[in-house]
Amino acid sequence: MSDEPILSLSGVSKSYGAVKALQGVSFTVARGGVHAILGENGAGKSTTLKIINGEVEPDEGEVRLGGRTTSAADRALGDIAMVHQELAVFPNMSVAENIFVGRMPRKGGRIDFARMHERTAELLQLFGLLIGPREILVQLTPGQQQIVEILRAVESDASLLILDEPTSGLNNVEAETLMQLIKRLRASGHTILYVSHRLHEVLDISNHITVLRDGQFVETLENSGLTEDDLIRRMVGRNLEPVETLDPAGLADAPMALRVEGMSLPEGFDDMRLEVRRGEIVGVFGLEGSGAEEFSRAIFGVVPPVSGRVELLGQPVRDLSPAALMARGMSYLNGNRKEAGLYMDRSIADNVTAPVLDRLSRFGLVDKRAIEAQAREDIRRFAIRASGPEVLPRQLSGGNQQKVLVSACLASAPEVIVLNEPTRGVDVGAKAEVHEVARREAAAGKALVVFSSDLPELLRLAHRIVVMRSRRHAGEVAGREMSEESVMALAAGGH
Repeated sequence: MSDEPILSLSGVSKSYGAVKALQGVSFTVARGGVHAILGENGAGKSTTLKIINGEVEPDEGEVRLGGRTTSAADRALGDIAMVHQELAVFPNMSVAENIFVGRMPRKGGRIDFARMHERTAELLQLFGLLIGPREILVQLTPGQQQIVEILRAVESDASLLILDEPTSGLNNVEAETLMQLIKRLRASGHTILYVSHRLHEVLDISNHITVLRDGQFVETLENSGLTEDDLIRRMVGRNLEPVETLDPAGLADAPMALRVEGMSLPEGFDDMRLEVRRGEIVGVFGLEGSGAEEFSRAIFGVVPPVSGRVELLGQPVRDLSPAALMARGMSYLNGNRKEAGLYMDRSIADNVTAPVLDRLSRFGLVDKRAIEAQAREDIRRFAIRASGPEVLPRQLSGGNQQKVLVSACLASAPEVIVLNEPTRGVDVGAKAEVHEVARREAAAGKALVVFSSDLPELLRLAHRIVVMRSRRHAGEVAGREMSEESVMALAAGGH
């Protein structure tokens, strides 16, 4: 019985109208350990997880769980616990109540809080978590809330635990804590189905890796001696072209596009400075608590700084507000496309033309033909995989949502572009496409500032990297001097 796979998919297919989400997918998941599922956005990962979890019934094929053929209804009520990418916690309830919600222990007809708190404390201690059973969820960090949700699934004693992009919204410290938790679960014999775009995580924790591409099964690999390049090649079906480090030397005499001096924000950062020339891509990097996130919002006036001087395209800026900066040729890409970036229930056309509606109107009336034409051009230009301008962003994969957001950011033809986490939560293929867009804009003489917690991304993309530490400017590196070691030496306080 122990040799029987815990999960087996055979010839599973699923279509939504004319779109074939899955086509004849077959693979097995062995008992114990971590089995990862990889693929670009739109490869079929989400549909596969929904079928396994019983949220969706496949059009064709068989799903066996624990050696038994099951229906979607069987699996929905069965031995599977899934932790979705979006948190599903109760913010005003305690840690213990969140872990035991729906199945709180009882004694004499009443909830046995003593037993519930004791068991919660055991779980927290078992996984080395420094939070208490009575703490309220809203007081915890997103990473701690994510871990509480995982512990709820663990306590349910499900035979299969599914984790869908569990680290996508976490900082580096929180992500590492979660990795250690998953390793402890693996060591204790749990079976985990793991989905992530972070290839280094997958290589660190998985025993086996299944790759999907264009809704089809590609290969299941044993994680032994694999590299990120091995996985990328299978995911995209080709080798991504290597990108040379950009040389900033040729930009020394280019006109200054953005200059920031002495900018400060209480509890955010102090005395920050930044210069960006036309045609230049400047990265900004800092570890958690460095102030980089706050600085990204302040230079676009989302959170007004209390001091500092800003020059935009050679002219001083006195009204540091988003509306005023946009009117003067600056744009900003928000780092959270779902909460503050996209109108999820409005069409692609509405999203990509929202910043320039005044240009697409006549006599106060919106020119619908002009809007549709602009949207079709953006779908082509940014390689957005959608059937047409009327599609809603929530119907797209994460990578295509991000490209819609980038399209909207560039709609006004800005001269200075601030990108905050431009490829967060997207696959390697979509990341390469967003990078190509950024390089294309720089080649056209635009100035770009890229804030990213993904250091390899900045090393591939930027001419220079400005490093923040302890909420201040710690230094910068440029050209061939840029490396993970040189940047981290500044970011972590080394020399």
